[in-house]
Amino acid sequence: MLRNYRTAFYNGQMGERSSRTPSERIGPEVLSAALEILDDEGPDGFTVRAIALRANVAPMAIYNHFDGLNGVLEALWIEGFEVFNEALTFHTNDATDDLHNAALGYRKFALEHPGLYTVMFLGRFRNFLPSSAAIHVAYQSFQTLVSNVERCQKTGWFKDEPALDAAQVIWSACHGYVSLELLGVNFAANPDETFQLLLSTLRDGFS
Repeated sequence: MLRNYRTAFYNGQMGERSSRTPSERIGPEVLSAALEILDDEGPDGFTVRAIALRANVAPMAIYNHFDGLNGVLEALWIEGFEVFNEALTFHTNDATDDLHNAALGYRKFALEHPGLYTVMFLGRFRNFLPSSAAIHVAYQSFQTLVSNVERCQKTGWFKDEPALDAAQVIWSACHGYVSLELLGVNFAANPDETFQLLLSTLRDGFS
């Protein structure tokens, strides 16, 4: 989960923070503790003091290594979108099947990584604004979806729609479904089957 945090955090993606000396212990433990809090308690329990207590480090260590709470959020944002992009990436000889699997991968990522998804999409952290470098990492995930749509257009799908617009509709539909699911307001008798219904409805609508 946290395999790429050093690259993202210390090699220029987070501005001046990249000049700090990396720690082999504090960084991963802090980020793991932060994710545990998000998964267990949600954003309401997400404080420097709570993270430090769970990671068994001094609060000042978080300021020294991450410049505070926003630095932790930025590291999680970058890691989250890198893993998310992997979940959306399928490239076989069947473009339409790849797009379907990307949509399934979207939901699978959200359900398996609710803490990361909260940081990335649910926007419940006061004063946190990702850097331009972090936003670029996020955009790569959307571009992966756009590329899938462009491949489908070559087979006759989405032929009347700009690829970017079609990708935005698909993204929005998936995000709405899984966000409600994470918030505990998905009342479908079978959420898996209902998500498949959502995808087939999108497919039929675009066709």
